[in-house]
Amino acid sequence: MKNMVRLFKGLLFRDRPLYVHYGITHRCNLHCRMCNIYEDVDEDGELSLSQIEKVFDILKRLGVIYVSIGGGEPFLRDDLPAVIKLLREKGFMVRLLTNGTLVDKELINDLASAGLREISISLDTLESRKFAYICNCQDAWGKVMQSIELFSSILPKRQRLLLINTVVSPLNIKELPQLCRFAERKDYYISFVPIEADGNSEFSFVKEDYKCIDESYNYLIEMKKKGKSYIFNSSLFLEKSRQYLKTEKRNWQCDAGKLYLSINPQGEVSICHKFNPETAFLNTDAEVFFKSGAFQNRRKALTAGCVGCMRPCWAEVSFLFRNRKSFLEMAKIKLSGISC
Repeated sequence: MKNMVRLFKGLLFRDRPLYVHYGITHRCNLHCRMCNIYEDVDEDGELSLSQIEKVFDILKRLGVIYVSIGGGEPFLRDDLPAVIKLLREKGFMVRLLTNGTLVDKELINDLASAGLREISISLDTLESRKFAYICNCQDAWGKVMQSIELFSSILPKRQRLLLINTVVSPLNIKELPQLCRFAERKDYYISFVPIEADGNSEFSFVKEDYKCIDESYNYLIEMKKKGKSYIFNSSLFLEKSRQYLKTEKRNWQCDAGKLYLSINPQGEVSICHKFNPETAFLNTDAEVFFKSGAFQNRRKALTAGCVGCMRPCWAEVSFLFRNRKSFLEMAKIKLSGISC
């Protein structure tokens, strides 16, 4: 009920961060071809459990309701169940993002006991050889398939959200309908994240790919119109994703630093992953800083000069607050009894 009141205030005023992505570690056991975050590792600088508590006490006072814990790979943190328990006891809604290769039954039971109800597992293709190529790991496929089954069998069937996270690239653009059907069979939602190619030709779409983009996204949008709730993305996000894949330019109003923030493993905060940290939340003046007009002016300047992205963790939050249809589509998912 408290979260609903805070969400209502956020909807009404749009003046506070409601969502945080917390990269709890940049360590990762995989070296995926579209990601180099594992190169930015400072294990000794990662926040301790007591420091995490201090950071999230501040975030709660700022208005944050929802926390996504990602990485790197969060399962490389030995205290992960304790972190989940801490945040859940403080009233946060928590989603855990994982590559699914370090999971076992005992650990999932610990996470479920700690209060975890939302999980997002990365899966970019249903072809095991292609998956091994993308992840640079020959046995990743079987481990992810096992994790999908384990989370489904262990997390409580009510008040949960099981999500497959798929990065859309030229390597899998033709597979999107097949991935949808796989998610439906497994009783998972599926979210499609357009690739940020950043000049990498292997992951950049060219004009010859546009027909495949249109065919796959026409399918997703049509399924969404038919009420296929296993597609987690909003209709607006799907349509703008189609445009983004062709132009690599943002085509939506970004609220980074206003409705959402990014926290790195050292507890430093930025308006999003694309920008350097503004301050560390363990600093005594951090809370005052984020409520200041100077920070809001800086946030506006940074977003105005950004070429943008289509990360659903950012875009979907903006759409939720700015687009009535997106709000109703997400409300339908939340009221389905699957998600808390």
